[in-house]
Amino acid sequence: MEKDPTPQEAMATLAEAEQQNIARLQRPARYWPTLGLMLAVFALLPYTRSWPMLLQYLIPPATVIAIGAVAAWKQPSAVRKLRLSGSMTLGLIGFAAAAGVLGGLSTALYAEHGWWWLPAVAAAALFALVTFGGRALDRFWARRASRGLR
Repeated sequence: MEKDPTPQEAMATLAEAEQQNIARLQRPARYWPTLGLMLAVFALLPYTRSWPMLLQYLIPPATVIAIGAVAAWKQPSAVRKLRLSGSMTLGLIGFAAAAGVLGGLSTALYAEHGWWWLPAVAAAALFALVTFGGRALDRFWARRASRGLR
């Protein structure tokens, strides 16, 4: 006959499961910097205005593909099977909106005032926002998923 666990044992088991869940739900370390670099490419688009039209359309997607290829190099297969949930999708939409606002504002000010430094600053700010904000979003998401156990 099986004996019921004591409340202390049950709480210890629950805490251990929560810690394992948090560790399992973390995205790979290169995930957020990769996404930040991809979005930063679009903040740098004002610098391509003087390029021929064909290069303006080909270079940014090629750069994004190159960033993705480098980030995927020697990546474990389990990481490739990661799927987005509803709460993570909302975070990514927020980052894309921030990229649109920062990129659009810097492009407009670059075109109007000729502030050559602004797209680079916007790209760096966007990279930092996505890299550090994404990690915080992952921790929040993991804690929220782990609290579902209780």
